[in-house]
Amino acid sequence: MKQPALRILSAWLPIALLAAAVSTELAGCAAAAWTAAQFAPPTKVSALYRLPKDCKALVFVDDYLSEVGYEPIKGLLAEGVNERLAKEQLVASTVIYRNLADLAAARGTFNDLAVSQVGAELGAEVVLYVHIDTFSTKDLPESPLWHGQFRVTVRVVDVKTGRLWPTDRPDGYAVEPVEMPSSDNPAVNYEAQLAEEMASAMAERIVNLFHDHYVPATEAAKTE
Repeated sequence: MKQPALRILSAWLPIALLAAAVSTELAGCAAAAWTAAQFAPPTKVSALYRLPKDCKALVFVDDYLSEVGYEPIKGLLAEGVNERLAKEQLVASTVIYRNLADLAAARGTFNDLAVSQVGAELGAEVVLYVHIDTFSTKDLPESPLWHGQFRVTVRVVDVKTGRLWPTDRPDGYAVEPVEMPSSDNPAVNYEAQLAEEMASAMAERIVNLFHDHYVPATEAAKTE
């Protein structure tokens, strides 16, 4: 009476063993791939566009289409980009953010000026125009949780000849967003700290568009 059951078990046993072996092999392959990625050399990422090295550049951070509620982010981002442009020697010099802020405050018709006009008035030859599409430190103002989100688009404009890059995207190039994990940090100055962290991360992503750089192999694999 038990023989049919034994025959069925005997028939299924090789299949089960094979499935287990395949599963183990796949897990082993995944583990090996992960281990290899951890110790792989950094991956080179080429510049998407190269700024004219002999130019004076203005980093113009704007929120014309979507006014941000945290005004300091514009200065934080502009200064962060300026510092990295100088560090990487991508341009000859930059216009300090204070000059841009002073012009915006003094000129009642500032928002009517073209990007190239703003650059020309401040003595720049090229403008790196950064538009803030989204900046928030919380999903809802009344929420107890902090959750930073930052999205921008960029374009490069010559003050005399007009747009240099990108030529195929009217709204500019959308930089990889910065998003911070949720936090219930109760510190009084946490919003300022969060904004500085996001500005620093976004500044690095913006400047990386304009020079060859290296990223960890694990990070490069995420974009493939």
